[in-house]
This record gives sequence, C-alpha cells and structure tokens, in this order.
Amino acid sequence: MFDSHSHFLCIAHRGASGHEPGNTIPAIRKALELGARAIELDIHYIQNELLVTHDTLIHDPAKGIVDITRCSIEAIRTLDAGKGQPIPTLEEVLSVVNAGAYVNLELKGRGTARPVCDLIRRYTREKHWPEDLFVLSSFDIQELETARSIYPDVCLGLLIDRRDIDFVRLAARVRARFIGAALTITDPALIKTSHDNEVKVLVFTVNGRLNIRRIKSMGADGVFTDFPEHCI
Repeated sequence: MFDSHSHFLCIAHRGASGHEPGNTIPAIRKALELGARAIELDIHYIQNELLVTHDTLIHDPAKGIVDITRCSIEAIRTLDAGKGQPIPTLEEVLSVVNAGAYVNLELKGRGTARPVCDLIRRYTREKHWPEDLFVLSSFDIQELETARSIYPDVCLGLLIDRRDIDFVRLAARVRARFIGAALTITDPALIKTSHDNEVKVLVFTVNGRLNIRRIKSMGADGVFTDFPEHCI
C-alpha cells in the first residue's frame, strides 16, 4: 500500500460510507466507482464466518437491536445493515473488489486475526492475489501480535485514539508499518514522532476537502474518509 507512487493515501472508510451504508456491497462498489485505491473494512469472526460489520449490535428497523454474536449465520443474513442491505461476508466483498484495490481489514473482535490470515493465504496461493493488497489494522495489540506471528510479512497498522498510549513502543513490538490515528489526537508533533521512528501516519476519519488538505499539510501520509472523491 505504501509504494513509491503513494504520496498521500486516500482510504475509503468502510467503502464510500458517505454515500451508502458503511461496510455494505453498495458502499464498496461506490468506492471503486469513485476511484478509491484502498478500502477499509471492519471484520468480526462470528459463527465461523468472517463478517464485514463495525458493530456486533445491529439496529435493524424491523427487529430492533440485535446481538449478532447470539445469532445463527442464517439469522444474521436476514438483518438490515442499512437501506435493506445485508451484512456481507468478507469473501463477498472481496469478490466485488476483485483485486482492484488495497484492502485494509480492521480486526475488530478477539480471535479474528487467525481466520483472516488463513483467508489471505488462500487468496494469495489459490487466487494469486498479490500479498501486498492486504493490510491488517487493529486497536487490539494481541490481535496484531497474532497476525504477525502467523504472517511475518503482512503489513500491519496500529490504531490509536488516545495520546496516553506509548504507540512508538507498541508499533515496534508488532513491526507496524503505520499508525492509524484519530483526527482528534493528530497534530504535527505526533506525526513527527511517528516519522522519526519510521512509522507512517494515516488519520481517521477525515471528511471535507479543507480538512483533508489540513491533515496533508501537517505531513500525514494519508486519511481514512467517508468521501474518497474528496482527495482523489
């Protein structure tokens, strides 16, 4: 993802989630249509399936709040993730991406790293996807450690939303290529500290062309945005 041509990365946050419900197939298709080179997805491992969803509590208009960790896959597939769209599996999303963009998979729940790494191996070996199309990120250092132990060369990102975290030490611990820093804690000092330790900085979630330009002027390496067309 951090190749020589990537001067400033624009990552479609949950797909083009400013246009379509995040983490749904229409959001992924819209991001690709808008020219996004990278797409971020939230991954949970539930009932032996990798699901693309930010939360495990789903607000279904007809069923109310549903805890999908207590549901069968069949029941989960009937839920409305927004505009009548179902919660997709990771494989369904990857079939839409079709190796046409980098895929940043955020490991949301415990026990997600291993099945995600297994899937990456299968896609690179059987479908011949380039390994560097896959990027893994998480707030959970244990999931990142698991991913690193299984897949030594995978690109990892440490996500942070607080300044009281020794992110330099944690990033070094898992050999993270980047930190994903919340917009609320990002400033030039944080970016300099990260760069001084050879770790890139991607900022979430940044919407609006002016905000994106401001973050770029600080020296950040890219942003996660709901509107990828604002920085493409």
